[in-house]
Amino acid sequence: MGFGSNIGNGAANFDEVIRRFAVREIDVLRISSLYETEPWGGAEGGPFTNAVMEVARGESPRSLWNRLCEIETLMGRERRRPLEPRTCDLDLLLWGDAVVDEPDLRVPHPRMAQRKFVLVPLCELIPDEVHPELGCTFTELLRTCTDPLQVWLRDRPHGMTTA
Repeated sequence: MGFGSNIGNGAANFDEVIRRFAVREIDVLRISSLYETEPWGGAEGGPFTNAVMEVARGESPRSLWNRLCEIETLMGRERRRPLEPRTCDLDLLLWGDAVVDEPDLRVPHPRMAQRKFVLVPLCELIPDEVHPELGCTFTELLRTCTDPLQVWLRDRPHGMTTA
């Protein structure tokens, strides 16, 4: 799962997401470091704080997606237009090697292979795993990614074991 934030304190927003996961019994297994990235695709606002997390898959992708949207809303996310600033953006990136193709839920995330802010932290956790549709490892996808935006290591999250 991916996390992004460019309103307020991104690290504090990330900590709040982890707290809200615990309250909702979403078990976080591993998390990447926090990264700072330039806004992708002309997104409004300043730099983003980004990370990826591995969570236990104890429910359906749709059920988890609904809970992620609820957390985004509780943290002040409004979906008025694409690429707007946000306190919390949670993306369901992968579901093991499954493919989910529903009208408003696509897994693997359809643009993850084009975004360094996803691939860099993902390679921290699962560099040799293979993308279910593209047949390449995430390291290979990062090596061939044409995204020109920079990704900087910001911090390791507190209170959680990273990869």
